[in-house]
Amino acid sequence: MKKSFVRRSLALTAAAAGTVALAASPASAAEVGWKAVSTTPDWNCTPSEYKQHKGSKNVLFKLCWVHNSSGGTQTVLVVQNRASVAIAIEGEIQTNYGGDVDCAPSTLQPGYTRGCYGPTKSPTGLVVSSVRLNFNGIDDWI
Repeated sequence: MKKSFVRRSLALTAAAAGTVALAASPASAAEVGWKAVSTTPDWNCTPSEYKQHKGSKNVLFKLCWVHNSSGGTQTVLVVQNRASVAIAIEGEIQTNYGGDVDCAPSTLQPGYTRGCYGPTKSPTGLVVSSVRLNFNGIDDWI
């Protein structure tokens, strides 16, 4: 009887530890799709001109923030395809204010500009963001 009790106790302890370990896993960012981009004076981008992706002089991208009148900020990864062929893209946005997202894998047609939009949040203090664009398997960061 004692051995059975010990085995059950060990099994319950292991199950509880596994549940705690799963609960402590880091949160993953939501995955969002790419949308059309229409900039307004509420947009601030860096660099002000597009950055050339290290994988091609015809793939350009930049990091933008959209600010609204309620104090909300949204980070956007903007990609432009100046190549004569479609390209495979995906990316990610990282922020210090909870605006992280994974930008879903997508095909970007020649001549198109698209944006991956993070959630609108109300940050306190300095806003820090970075974006990663993966083009045809090559990562580049701003």
